[in-house]
Amino acid sequence: MKQNSIDLKCSTGRESLAHMANWAWPEIVDEDSARSAAHRAGGWAGGIGGLTGIVVVIRMFTSGQNEAAAGLLDAALFGVVAWRVWNGSRPWAVAGLALYLLETVVAMVTHPPGISIFTFIIVLALVNGVRGTFKLHQYVEARKQQEAMVQAAAAAAAAVPQIPTFSAPPPPRPPST
Repeated sequence: MKQNSIDLKCSTGRESLAHMANWAWPEIVDEDSARSAAHRAGGWAGGIGGLTGIVVVIRMFTSGQNEAAAGLLDAALFGVVAWRVWNGSRPWAVAGLALYLLETVVAMVTHPPGISIFTFIIVLALVNGVRGTFKLHQYVEARKQQEAMVQAAAAAAAAVPQIPTFSAPPPPRPPST
């Protein structure tokens, strides 16, 4: 009877750094890794939108400020960015990154320093989302072209006329003498 064992191994510092670097700047080598980068960016954008919405609603009820329309609009925009980036939209990935960078610059000007380590993490995730969506479209187009070539080759093979073969009886044998 074979027992399943769990292989627990401690990672070296080098493996840990490689894993961290892959998280911060993932390798995008195929359609799945590109989709994963886009999904991760969409998740971050959704988190930004959700957190912004929660903070705005809490501020509305606690301080009585009715100037929350801009904050709710911002939360809704990031919700749309999250949805569209999750689905691989290049323009929305760029728009989400630009919107976040614009808001970061405004925060730095109005409330110095206005940035934290989370700002850098979010910018990195959104940049990876832009990378992922652009690569995703490249890989999808390449796959579609390859499928079209396979279909064209199959159609060409099916279109080759078949030479009919006739089965004729064997020639008669000469009489034996």
